[in-house]
Amino acid sequence: MSNHKRRARQSMISGASTGHVLTVAEMLDAIEQFPDDAEIIFGTCPHGEPLKFYRFKKRGENTLGIEFG
Repeated sequence: MSNHKRRARQSMISGASTGHVLTVAEMLDAIEQFPDDAEIIFGTCPHGEPLKFYRFKKRGENTLGIEFG
């Protein structure tokens, strides 16, 4: 069980242009308002094709990779 305090809901988390690393806490804050069966989309690649989720993969003790295929 986490001791993370939830922040006020945000409609968008952004920061990729600044090299921001997305944390689990930020992800949970962003999705907590949605039901368990809500769909998650990942946008498009530079060529306009939709990104397709492939898998989650543990990359280290505190790193989770989200892979697209």
